[in-house]
Amino acid sequence: MVARPESFVSAPPCDGRGGCDHGGLPRDVDRLQAVLFDWDGTLVDSHNLNYRGLASACAEWGLTMDSDFYLDRVGASGAELITELATRADLTVPVERIDATAQVNILAGVRQLRIHRPVVRLAEELGRRLPLAVVSAGPRRSVHAGLKAMALRHHFGLVVTGEDAARGKPEPDLFIFAAKKLGAEPGGCLVYEDSPAGIAAAEAAGMRVVDVRCFRGRQPGEPAREKR
Repeated sequence: MVARPESFVSAPPCDGRGGCDHGGLPRDVDRLQAVLFDWDGTLVDSHNLNYRGLASACAEWGLTMDSDFYLDRVGASGAELITELATRADLTVPVERIDATAQVNILAGVRQLRIHRPVVRLAEELGRRLPLAVVSAGPRRSVHAGLKAMALRHHFGLVVTGEDAARGKPEPDLFIFAAKKLGAEPGGCLVYEDSPAGIAAAEAAGMRVVDVRCFRGRQPGEPAREKR
């Protein structure tokens, strides 16, 4: 874990009811060196598309992925989810092949994505002042396809994806890699995330982090949890 600088202060918690100011420019924006945005669930409403693509690919090999399993692991890579399912089921499956099928499924529906406008507006405003990056544990092909389909690529000078580090979120590797590429110190980076794994990864990297779920708006496409 990267040591946090003495000045490190996480974003204050809020009740998620919109009474916070997390959707506005940070008060110390002039002290920041770079801003890093997660992709899935942060800039775009993509969890339902990703879930359906993965679940369908897994089902072809006898693996059942329910919505609770997926939602509890948002931020992990498809390969990590498939591997965990196979281990639980005591099955040997071609993880890379299943993951590739899932990506085909997801790419086929990429135009179903919807942007989270409050987050995108904030990125646009921050981009006038600071270097921006997308930092996602997702596959390079699908993240770039989504950025192109949503016409967002030009806002970000750097796009980091799951292929750029040996370990995905909640490990800090992807965020540390992004900071180095941007020439920024971890303590000078602000991260916008939506998942516990992503928030943990940013904090482990020694970065400030804001949970966008308090201001991004409703996410109607998110898969529903199983009823107990």
